[in-house]
Amino acid sequence: MTHGVNLVDLGRRVRAVRVARRLTLEEVVSRTDFTVSWLSKLENGQLSPSLEGLVRLAEVLECGLDALVAGLAAEPQFVVVRSGEGETLPGKNGRSGVGIRSLASRWRDRLMHPTILHLSGQGTRKYPDHHDGERFLLVLDGSVRLAYGDERIVLGPGDSVYLSAVIPHTLQPLDKGTARVLSVSSERTGSVARAEPGRRARGG
Repeated sequence: MTHGVNLVDLGRRVRAVRVARRLTLEEVVSRTDFTVSWLSKLENGQLSPSLEGLVRLAEVLECGLDALVAGLAAEPQFVVVRSGEGETLPGKNGRSGVGIRSLASRWRDRLMHPTILHLSGQGTRKYPDHHDGERFLLVLDGSVRLAYGDERIVLGPGDSVYLSAVIPHTLQPLDKGTARVLSVSSERTGSVARAEPGRRARGG
């Protein structure tokens, strides 16, 4: 197996080199032990070739192995962020009283944005968040008041809420105290069924 290589980009490069050499799939496989199906899957990013297979393919295409794989490092399959690590981000709209620590800043093109919010005082009251997509909030420490549209919901340690982020909402620690909240947001909505309009979640 070829580890650490982006298979989609590898397939595109193999196809580009083959086309530049004016070779058909059939002409390439006729010079190797490959099949048309194997080469087609490779070019479509659906197959991870062996190193030996890539070397043989490079010989047939009359190019060096580097011409096929250079610069095609694959995206990591996971990112570990240890306790206390993570990129510190500035508060939106210049908010005071809000510390934001990103837990996935090293993952490019991510679908979710997990952060730890450190709230103090009343710095969030005047600056509501809203964006396309959805958001999940879990209170880790302290207690907060969630203002969500016309709703006011008090959340304590262990409480969570899943909401549509299109509606403006704010988080404010109670009694001018401090709180830590796990926030996971996404700007891409999926096809998961939503709660029926007008029905509150239990405990809301």
